[in-house]
Amino acid sequence: MIKPNSQKPRKLSLIKSQSQSNIKASNVLSDSLLDLYPKDIACPRCHSTKYCQNKIGNRGQKQVKCKDCKKFYTIQPLYDKNGNKINCAKCNSNNYKLNGFIKQQRKYKCLDCGNNYILEKEVAGLVTCRWCGGINYRKSGLSVKTNKQQYLCHDCNRQFTENACDKHGVRLESPKEFSFENDIWTAENLNYENSIHYSNKLNFSEVVPLWAKKYIKKYILFEVSRNLSFETLIQRLSELKLFGKFIEESFYCHRFEDIDRNLILDFLLHLKTSDYSFSRKHHTLSAIKRFFETGTLNGWFNVEPSLIRREDWGKTPKTLPRFIPEEVMSQLMMHIEHLPESIMRMVLVNIECGFRVGELVSLPFDCLKTNGKDGWSIQYKNHKMKKEAIKPISSELALVIKEQQYYIREKLESDFKYLFCGGKLGMSPFYPEAKLMSSRSFTKYLRGLAEQYQIKDCNGELWHFQSHQFRHTVGTRMINAGVPQHIVQRYLGHESPTMTQVYAHIHDQTLRKEIEKYHESRVVNFQGETVELEETILSSNDDLEWFKKNVQARALEHGYCARPKVLGDCDIPGFDGCYNCPHWRTNKNFIPILQDTLERTNKVLEKARNCGWELQVKKNEPIQHNLERVIASLEAESNE
Repeated sequence: MIKPNSQKPRKLSLIKSQSQSNIKASNVLSDSLLDLYPKDIACPRCHSTKYCQNKIGNRGQKQVKCKDCKKFYTIQPLYDKNGNKINCAKCNSNNYKLNGFIKQQRKYKCLDCGNNYILEKEVAGLVTCRWCGGINYRKSGLSVKTNKQQYLCHDCNRQFTENACDKHGVRLESPKEFSFENDIWTAENLNYENSIHYSNKLNFSEVVPLWAKKYIKKYILFEVSRNLSFETLIQRLSELKLFGKFIEESFYCHRFEDIDRNLILDFLLHLKTSDYSFSRKHHTLSAIKRFFETGTLNGWFNVEPSLIRREDWGKTPKTLPRFIPEEVMSQLMMHIEHLPESIMRMVLVNIECGFRVGELVSLPFDCLKTNGKDGWSIQYKNHKMKKEAIKPISSELALVIKEQQYYIREKLESDFKYLFCGGKLGMSPFYPEAKLMSSRSFTKYLRGLAEQYQIKDCNGELWHFQSHQFRHTVGTRMINAGVPQHIVQRYLGHESPTMTQVYAHIHDQTLRKEIEKYHESRVVNFQGETVELEETILSSNDDLEWFKKNVQARALEHGYCARPKVLGDCDIPGFDGCYNCPHWRTNKNFIPILQDTLERTNKVLEKARNCGWELQVKKNEPIQHNLERVIASLEAESNE
């Protein structure tokens, strides 16, 4: 019987003889193999650069022994057997390990970024991501344009089409570096962060006519220099593609000088007869106008002046805010615990704060702030206004944020700088990963909850959740709670009152309460005269609907606006203009605000008279007289 250890001398002798036959006794390989391996190598355990006993394994790996820790380790070659350089398509690293085969093709795993890849893009029917070269993907439906199979890559989280080619049949490849001649520009090429929205690329392959492509590219680069968001660049390019396609189909237009007013009128008719939304038409005209102005001012080309005129946009239609009805919100709160806990906290934060989805998913980890008096606020980056902002929040929401901070530190590495994270693709249930959550994923969880628990509106229709609906809901709730519009504007981070006006939708119940307030006390106009309202206004829903349709019924910080709708929107700037407006209504509930305004007006007049500012005196004296009459009239009622 042979003992196990009796085999050791034979095994060592075989290794020794094999190493002697394969390589020399020094640390240097033969000249023919010298360039096949990295020159600077180090032990992965002790990081020592001293080694000996190197040899070539059966798979082409260089095997060496560290002189310090006496351990063997493997160095992979820089090239495969066909002479192709082995680099990760995602990060360009040559630090890899062998990872099996896929359809008879050698598969590699990058040790730096974790990407799985092969060297050839597509062999024997093998599909690879054209952005990162990865082979870890899933099917994602058919392309609407080409009817080709689409895939979603799990490595770079991008969507790609099988055998994607431009209109000339040239395969579209992912550009590693920016070049003006490339038809694909990525967010990384232009030094943008990856978007949480749908796409991270600008595709010029379908831009027509070809004589305009160079100038459209120059225009996009010009907008990049103005620090426009990447989403806006995608939108501008899409709008110029639409116009370019129309030009391509008009046979008489072969250069910019051929574009005239008649072609623009034909394009306006095309937009009107096509199934495009008003917003799409509006943005397309704006993009074309900016493109023409930029090209002309920079000397790229010449077009006729005033090709697009103000009347071409048409009247903007009135739209109601897309808020979530209370019956839907109550169902959401009933089933919210069935969402993954990180997603649940995202929803709770947005229900109270009404963030844009980009602001929500990119909240910093340390966003929670306190004033030292049990008051809490949340600090965030206003993406549209490009500045830091703060929102006050409840103590209950502060506890939710603290729980989320603990969750992030427990599940992810300490250097993750955001409050919320994305989930690992293909994993169910939710498995946290150190990346931003996309807007599509956030909406997917909400819609999945609505479908699973049959969250429906009052008409029995399944509710179709959208992330921006929470923002509309917060704005509408605040308006109906009587919060002044300028406060809502600041809370939501709007640049102008016009943006906030979208949310100023008065619910029937709120409107009825406001009308009842008219009858609780005497209502006066800007001259202090009593204004009587017909008692029949509250007599039926028909009368209520008439009041809604014919009167603005907008709450102001110093009263109410009773401007008839037939007169259009109010064009009086600022609240001070209301004091000279015949449509302004107020009552004794607003006396403190009116007295404060009168005091400020008196101070302005005193300084204006002392300085001889006649224009300011002329502007503020009518306001002073009207305020004095209104306050005197309302105080007389209170003393009766």
